[in-house]
Formats: sequence, structure tokens, C-alpha cells
Amino acid sequence: MKKQTYLLFLLPFLILAACSSEASQSVENIEEQAEQELDAEIYIPEFEEYPMVSAEIFSVPMASSKSLMVTYSREKGSLKSDELISNHEETVGSEVIYGIYEGDPILFKITFDKNEIISGDGSHELRTVSGESVLYHETTSGDNEYLTAFFNGEQGSYSFEFALTDELTEDEAYWVISTVIQGQKSK
Repeated sequence: MKKQTYLLFLLPFLILAACSSEASQSVENIEEQAEQELDAEIYIPEFEEYPMVSAEIFSVPMASSKSLMVTYSREKGSLKSDELISNHEETVGSEVIYGIYEGDPILFKITFDKNEIISGDGSHELRTVSGESVLYHETTSGDNEYLTAFFNGEQGSYSFEFALTDELTEDEAYWVISTVIQGQKSK
């Protein structure tokens, strides 16, 4: 009888461990697939408080370039149907490599591109984050506040789009940027 009690007590921990290693494996698989497609070392962060809801590779045929966009939200939600994902891929011209989950609300997107980004209109301000020069721009539309930022790393550029809310403050946005900078430097 005691053996069964121990087994029942341990079962939830074993399931939790299996699920968390499965989640880590999926990010590793996403990174691996994106690195092969873009021929670059890419860092994709995982955040417990901001689950990843999609990862897509976009192709720009005229520029013969590809980029990876990863979207995060507050809630992961359920996986969309294969039909909806196929329609999405056709409509936007992407290849979905993770998701698409019905995340709500979408809080931010991180995009990796092998090309260097420049501030074309000079409207960006400069801020040093984790030793890296990050160009950023804050905008307001109605009651909504947004922060866009980017930096150029050794393998390519990372750009960020944040919808600033009570759920994601400006300080948290810069923490996300710092996490990406540190992660890509450690690759």
C-alpha cells in the first residue's frame, strides 16, 4: 500500500518534469530549424510569464532574404486548427514552425534578420542595454503605448515590438531586450 501512495505522490512531479523538458526541447527545435533556414546562430528566449504563441519564417523573394518572427502573449491559449494555420501561411507568406496558439493578449514580437537594420528616418533614440547599443522609439496611438527597438548583433539584427500595458511595462520590455542580448552573446 505504501508503494502505491509514493507512486501516486510522485506521478504529478514526473508528468511536470516531462512537460517542462518537452517545452525546452521545442524551443531548441525551433532555434535549430530557424538557424538552418537562415544560416545564422539565433537566440530564442523562453519566458515563464510570457509564453511563446508562434514562430514563423518569412521570406522576401525580391530581396532573397528570410527572417524569423516569434510572438509572445500573456496566455498561450489553444492551438489553432491546421486549416487556419495553412490559411495564415498562405495569406501572410510565412512558414509556421511553432504554433499558432490563440494567445491573448499579444504583448510583444521579436524578429531576427541576417541583415543590418538602420534608423532610416532618424526618429530613434539610443540606449545602452547590457553593453549593446539599442535604438528605440516610443509611440502612442489613442490610449495605447508602444515601444519598438532594435540592435545589430554579430549574426544579424534583432527587432522588438512591444504593446506597453499594465501586464508589460517599459522596464519589463527592456528586461526582455537584455535577455535576448545576453542570450545571443552566449551562443
